[in-house]
Amino acid sequence: MNTSRRDFLKTLATGSTVSVLSMLNPVETLFQEELKNKFSDGSLPTKDDYSLDKQIKYLNHGSIGTIPKIVQQAHREYLSLCESNPWFYMWSGEWEEPIENVRQKTAEFLNADATEISFPHNTTEVYNLLALGLPLGSNDEVLFSNLNHAGASIPFHIHSQKRGYSVKVFDIPVHDLTNISKEDILDLYEANISSRTKLIVIPHIDNTFGIRQPVKEITALARSKGVEFVSLDTAQTMGMIPVDVKDLDIDVVGTSSHKWIQAPKGVSVAYFNKRIHQKLDPMWVTWGQERWKDSARKYEDYGTRNLPEVLTLGHSIEYQSKIDSTLKEEKLKNLWHHAQNLCEQNNNTVWRSPTDWELSGSLFVIELAGVKASEFAKQLFELHGFVFRPFDQYSTIRISPNVFNTTEELDELFDLV
Repeated sequence: MNTSRRDFLKTLATGSTVSVLSMLNPVETLFQEELKNKFSDGSLPTKDDYSLDKQIKYLNHGSIGTIPKIVQQAHREYLSLCESNPWFYMWSGEWEEPIENVRQKTAEFLNADATEISFPHNTTEVYNLLALGLPLGSNDEVLFSNLNHAGASIPFHIHSQKRGYSVKVFDIPVHDLTNISKEDILDLYEANISSRTKLIVIPHIDNTFGIRQPVKEITALARSKGVEFVSLDTAQTMGMIPVDVKDLDIDVVGTSSHKWIQAPKGVSVAYFNKRIHQKLDPMWVTWGQERWKDSARKYEDYGTRNLPEVLTLGHSIEYQSKIDSTLKEEKLKNLWHHAQNLCEQNNNTVWRSPTDWELSGSLFVIELAGVKASEFAKQLFELHGFVFRPFDQYSTIRISPNVFNTTEELDELFDLV
């Protein structure tokens, strides 16, 4: 951390084989040691691995995730290192290779090629890029459901007014989602895809009711009907459940990695299949377009940007990759199932999410009887430290636990309900 530019040049002059990365970025070595110690016994993360106040029962990972302490530490070190010589770390090229290593880690995490990975700010940026940059004309239609997030919907509603393409929104009935089936969802897409549909936007798990959509089947249906582009919003899945972009046959994936990937705010992950690179224009451009014309890197051509956060994103992805995926799914499924049982036993609650795990996830919705959801959420936070998301429109609360949450926390919550 204290190595200066002068010391580094002296080291090079002596012919030392010490690498740039080890000289200027010892954060990586410390992180790897702590990561190895953390997962040496194959256990899941606990609340002690995070900085949460001991009085907080945090059940709102669907809004903002929690960052592991060892990832926070790496973030602080990168910020401090950058400020020790801002020009050097931002523009001398010393962090170019480490950033590309993050791109490679991200590609492996998604089963993609490194040239297909971009680092935007969040999901909304990705959908503004699509709304402005795809070849959409007056005969084309963008299709998505009523459960599409605003950040993946509003860009199309706004930009279509000037560009001339159409936006079609179809309803997924939300009054009885407990009985919804994969076939029901596919029938809705079948009925609404038309010869004009050029892009379909799918929320992998929506943020309002927690339906996990059958992406692979929807994509196959769309391809069979001539739809050119399919995009997947994974803000509520990337980091919760595996996302394999090749298996899903998706063109574009957006996410907000401050949720389940547990990365710093202000940096995220996007996937752009190489087959669309020549069709999708960047949203903003500066000096790097010709240099990165054959890579998704061209979609993050910002000039000066938040490199410490991008480096830390790599640690967040590594941390998630080290968590045993089978144990994670078992834990999240157990919490989901436990909440369903509590809901059935409680006269004041109604389960409003799917009851099939394959169509659900660790984000589920409970309807409350006789109270205003936002007032109830405020009271439980102030008096008992619970954090979850209320929806007054549906008289519901959304619960989104991660692996360090416990069935005891759910017991206490339902007792308070």
